[in-house]
Amino acid sequence: MALSYPSLPVHFSGSGPGPQAADGCSVELYRRSVYAGEIELLRPLLPAGTSVLELGCGTGRLTHRLLEWGCEVTGVDNSADMLAHLHPSVHCVQADIETLHLDQRFDVVLLPSGMINHADAAVRRAFVAAAARHVASDGRFLLKRQAPGWMLSSQVGDVLGRPDAPIEVLAATRSPEPEGTQVRMTLQYRIGPDTWTHVFSVITLDVAAIAELLRAEGFTPPEALDADALWLSTRPLSLQRFFPTHQG
Repeated sequence: MALSYPSLPVHFSGSGPGPQAADGCSVELYRRSVYAGEIELLRPLLPAGTSVLELGCGTGRLTHRLLEWGCEVTGVDNSADMLAHLHPSVHCVQADIETLHLDQRFDVVLLPSGMINHADAAVRRAFVAAAARHVASDGRFLLKRQAPGWMLSSQVGDVLGRPDAPIEVLAATRSPEPEGTQVRMTLQYRIGPDTWTHVFSVITLDVAAIAELLRAEGFTPPEALDADALWLSTRPLSLQRFFPTHQG
């Protein structure tokens, strides 16, 4: 008999100074957050002149680093308030990632910030399908998953982040599901005298689960780019005959 799993309702909301995007992310918080080197390990894959489609670009914390490297960036976000803070040289597209259809293919499609861990399986599949629609035949899809250890172990009262911008766990609820553990978390962010809260729903995903998502949309098995296999790189399957996987 198949096991049944009690699923938490997927929920996103936010509060604090300034507007919030549909997923609860606070625009002013993102605008004031500093770049912390999140994509430095990707630099060898992003030489000057690379066309990059950044999915969920927000206010451009990563986008502006890509511009410094000489990349040609198209930034996608469903929040006009987020996009308003991007550099004028970025081609801004206000749209939901799931329904994105552009008349262009890109050298690199970037899905950062653990967005692949969205708690809704249909949304996860739609994110990967959007990448498949927009990556060039010889391009790459680069994505980052959330660290499962942190998602499973964080407790109310835990504080992370920098001393001048602490992040506190206010609530955490977990529920097992077939692909992983769904986590609903409430975080409080503080910068100076201002505070924001963000309630979000994510799911833990191991590399095998992400590999299955990628396979279903015509991508190769992912290659880990860091020791913890949080950043992953994949290519369209059609390239396998030209770049076969090395067998040691």
